[in-house]
Amino acid sequence: MEVAASNSLPAFGFLTVVEDELHGFFGGYLVLSELGRPLEFHCSTPVFPSHAQRILYGSTLRSYLLGELIGPVLVEKAKLPVLAVLTDLEEMLSLGLVWQGVLAWVDSGNEANHSPPEATGSPGPVLDLEGYRLAGSSTCCWEPEKLREELTTFVSYVDLAEPFERIREAIREAQRVTEQPAGEADDQTAAA
Repeated sequence: MEVAASNSLPAFGFLTVVEDELHGFFGGYLVLSELGRPLEFHCSTPVFPSHAQRILYGSTLRSYLLGELIGPVLVEKAKLPVLAVLTDLEEMLSLGLVWQGVLAWVDSGNEANHSPPEATGSPGPVLDLEGYRLAGSSTCCWEPEKLREELTTFVSYVDLAEPFERIREAIREAQRVTEQPAGEADDQTAAA
C-alpha cells in the first residue's frame, strides 16, 4: 500500500514481527504521518530458520533474524523517508548494525523478558515519553530531546503502542496467520 504524500511531511516508521509456529517470522513496516495516518505499508514473506541456524546462532537467532534479515529489507523497501523507526521488539535494535537512521525500541514496561539497554550492558539513548520508554542500543546516536520534539504532535494523536497492533492485524489478514496454537484454532473453526 502506498499513498501519495509529500516527502517533506514528518513521517514515522513502525517495525515489528509476528511469529507463527508453523510458518516462521513475518515482518511488517508501517509508515505513518504525523497525524497517525498510513502512508506506506510493507510486509515480508515468511522467514523460517533452519535447524542449523538455530544451532549456530543459539540465543542470538531472534536478534539476527529480526534486526539483520527482516528489518533491513522492509526499511529499505520503503519509498518515504522517516524521522525515526520505532519497534516494539528489543531484538530489532540489531537493525542499527546494518542500517543508518534513528531507531528506538518502544518499551511499555509490560514484558518481563525485556529490559532497557542500560540494564543489559548496551547503554544507548533513552527517552521517557507518554508512559513509554524509548531506548536505543549502543550503536544508536539519536538525541532524546530532539526525538521528543519530533514525536510531540504524533503522540497527541496516537498511542505509541497502537501502530504495532495495526501491523500485526494487517500481517494476520494478509498471511492468514494466528497466534493461537493449532489445536485451539481447529476447535474454533469447528465451532464456527
